[in-house]
Amino acid sequence: MAAFRDTAHAREVLENYFKDEAKDEDRSFGGHGVVLAYTLKDPVIRIVLDSTRKPEPGHSYDVYVDDPNAPKPTVELFMRADTFDALYRGEMSATALLTGRAKVQGDVVGLRRLVPWLARSIPRYKKYREAH
Repeated sequence: MAAFRDTAHAREVLENYFKDEAKDEDRSFGGHGVVLAYTLKDPVIRIVLDSTRKPEPGHSYDVYVDDPNAPKPTVELFMRADTFDALYRGEMSATALLTGRAKVQGDVVGLRRLVPWLARSIPRYKKYREAH
């Protein structure tokens, strides 16, 4: 079964998830100085998370979904939407990069610095997806 019904469903779920996450200043992504992009296919959606700004109460980082005005990413991940969903649910590890299920372009070192944030996102994303 596909992770998302269609493009509108994927956009709604992912945009709302990341915007909710960005509201919490206790999350460790804000202020990292990385612009992380996810370019997904099946369905097509592009998410850009900008952590270059200093986190402030109620706003940790900026979220852009299918926005042509999004900043240029320092690191970008390309994968199927189902792969993204499996990674964030913790059903697939970072070996997706080694097996070709995901590709990375840009600052790989910057991406490695985000691994703890990505790992802490798994239980929150799983809980969010169960509700949505």
